[in-house]
Amino acid sequence: ARMNAFVNLGYLSKAPRFNNVYDFDNTLFAEINNEYVKAMEVGYSYTSGRFSANLNSYYTIWENKPVNSASKVSVQVAPGEYEEQSININGLDALHKGIELDFIIKLSNKLDFQGLASLGDWRWNSSDTIRVYDDFKNLGKTQSFDATGVHVGNSAQMQFGGELRWEPIEGLYIKPTFTYFGNYYAEFDPISLNGSP
Repeated sequence: ARMNAFVNLGYLSKAPRFNNVYDFDNTLFAEINNEYVKAMEVGYSYTSGRFSANLNSYYTIWENKPVNSASKVSVQVAPGEYEEQSININGLDALHKGIELDFIIKLSNKLDFQGLASLGDWRWNSSDTIRVYDDFKNLGKTQSFDATGVHVGNSAQMQFGGELRWEPIEGLYIKPTFTYFGNYYAEFDPISLNGSP
């Protein structure tokens, strides 16, 4: 049998995705900032002839994380005339933490069972005030939001899976697989939040 443990530390400055730089009509967003990811991971592995497993946990602070779609605000562009504008929300931070396990058991020379489990808790961790300026740098609108404690959307934060691999003759195998996803939260518009997760 073999065992090992590891610790990973990471820091990443990441340029924003294309859809957080240009809107659908090719308009350049204002105040485009990089994302910053600070991560720590601790893990343990065990390997033997019939059983192998990996267990790890992670804690990630993701600063200036963009939402998948731009927020829309109504801004006055002339007396009595308003226009919908797409904006990026800089300074929206998230905390991702969780634990993951994967393993394989050799039930016989022809039969293996593989499994995985992933439990995460990903939440937005910030509030801010949005300031929208017009093309002449005049302040057109301010609006506060509070996303603190709201679950990050568009990703399953719980997952369980397994597969049975049977190889009756060499080169021919049957492998039924199942996967369960849970804690899958909807995407949201941060400026609609007022502190009620």
